[in-house]
Amino acid sequence: MKKTRRNIVIGTLAAASVPAFAQFGGMLGGGKSSGGGNFDADLKSFLDKSFSIEATASKAALAICSAFASEQKRAEFQTLFTDVGKQTDPKEAGATFQKVQETASAELKKLAESQDLESQTKNLSAEKQKLLAKGVGNFLIGVYKGKDIFSTGQSLMSSATSNPMNLTKAAPVKDALSRLGNAASLAAGAIPKFVKALQGANISVVTASASSKEEDIAAI
Repeated sequence: MKKTRRNIVIGTLAAASVPAFAQFGGMLGGGKSSGGGNFDADLKSFLDKSFSIEATASKAALAICSAFASEQKRAEFQTLFTDVGKQTDPKEAGATFQKVQETASAELKKLAESQDLESQTKNLSAEKQKLLAKGVGNFLIGVYKGKDIFSTGQSLMSSATSNPMNLTKAAPVKDALSRLGNAASLAAGAIPKFVKALQGANISVVTASASSKEEDIAAI
């Protein structure tokens, strides 16, 4: 009974991110599913790709926050930015990505609701405007790339629920899917307001797609 309940819980958590991706431009329609081959090989491939995507999105989100932040807050974001850069193991990076997402999401949502976001953007220094544009572009690119691996992660979760031996192995997949879904929610909700603010300040933003190349953000 415990195994059955665990299967249901993991499956439910994995599915919870689907509406967020659907909201972000019908993203699920183009997702690539797993080849259904070797579970361990597919798991490693997914975790490696999600690691790269989440590192990009985490740094991008912190860059956006930092552009508007006070010196004190910027130092906090810089510490998190450095922590992301130190991560090397996809299986161990989840806690850092989660902390960044929780911190940055709250800040991004608050900024996005500002009535004077466009004027704030216009009043940023040229350097911070460039950082903001890079952050917005890279975040959207990361989310589009997340779409390409999302259904692969779903397939891995489905496979794991039918094979108890793989349940523990699949735990990082569940967590990654949740974070990717949360990023998609931000991309559909808060991020367009930053795009609009940048456009209002006559600052161009990269046209994002899964094939777009991220711009380097060495520091914030």
